[in-house]
Amino acid sequence: MVPDFVSPSVVSRLRADAQKLHTDGHFITDGLAGYGTKKGAKDKAQFDPRKDRAVFPAYIPSRQQMGPFVSTTLGDADGRQALVRVIAGLRTELSKRLDRPGLDTPDAPNNHEISYTRFGPGALLARHVDEHHEELKGIRGWRMPTRRSISWLVYLNPPDWSVEDGGLLRTFQRKAKSAFAVGSRKGDLQIGWLAPSAKDPNERPVFLNSQRGGIDGKSALYIDSDDGQREIYLTKDFDADPFLFLTSDFFVQNLLIHNHDLGKRFHYIEQPKSALTKYFNDDPGEIITDVAPTGGTLVMFDSVTLPHEVMATIERERWAASGWFHEVHKPPGRTLIL
Repeated sequence: MVPDFVSPSVVSRLRADAQKLHTDGHFITDGLAGYGTKKGAKDKAQFDPRKDRAVFPAYIPSRQQMGPFVSTTLGDADGRQALVRVIAGLRTELSKRLDRPGLDTPDAPNNHEISYTRFGPGALLARHVDEHHEELKGIRGWRMPTRRSISWLVYLNPPDWSVEDGGLLRTFQRKAKSAFAVGSRKGDLQIGWLAPSAKDPNERPVFLNSQRGGIDGKSALYIDSDDGQREIYLTKDFDADPFLFLTSDFFVQNLLIHNHDLGKRFHYIEQPKSALTKYFNDDPGEIITDVAPTGGTLVMFDSVTLPHEVMATIERERWAASGWFHEVHKPPGRTLIL
């Protein structure tokens, strides 16, 4: 979190651009709010595009086409391009400092995720993580050459925004700092944790290798060795589907991990979504940290490992520029048919 990452004058300029573009009808309803447009959706009557989340994106994945953010004829194109240059420099710096060389990839349609984001009065975004292991998304997870690596946003709200106006970013961080690298290990994404124990005070990230023997979907879970030089496998090889698509930690703890003492320590970063999900989110290893959407503040976090939500705004519009830095992911195994 970096306060005053951009100056008040830049915040004002970009907010004015976003507000005018929204008024002129150039924003689109975000996919996360799309429930309101589905036939028969129970929440359809409550859906109101004036209040919900809307974006002005640089790329529209569903249409596989460039979005209006990169237009040179709409709004303050020079102001947006100046922001793009600043964000590109930030990405290069993070690539070096985090030792993620795959992060610094040239802009392309599949990794050019930047947009203006508007939350109308009363809008919110439920708890989620921004990226999941490719295997958890099925075959479509391997179709793109990159994945979301770092989530970022710069708030564009006016200086009189207060906590009472809502719209806070609520993050669910780990209480204990991990002694090991999180998010990804040699291209294998993290899907969970081993909680600390009396014998092992460290909370350990659990990674999924879903290409055992070069075969896609043939999977196993592992943790890093203390010296970081090798994988310590917790499970025998298994088929990712159906085990990783079940509803709670219980199945991994009791059906996959062969060591009972280790198994009972396992928990997902975020429970797989189901009707039971709401009963499993309480985690004594988490600590809640709220971030106020103060204009000019930059927020960044690992896209894989940090559950978060956006609290409801009260009576005001909440503005931000936001996006994701992509990273080249592990290539698909030899059996993948695209």
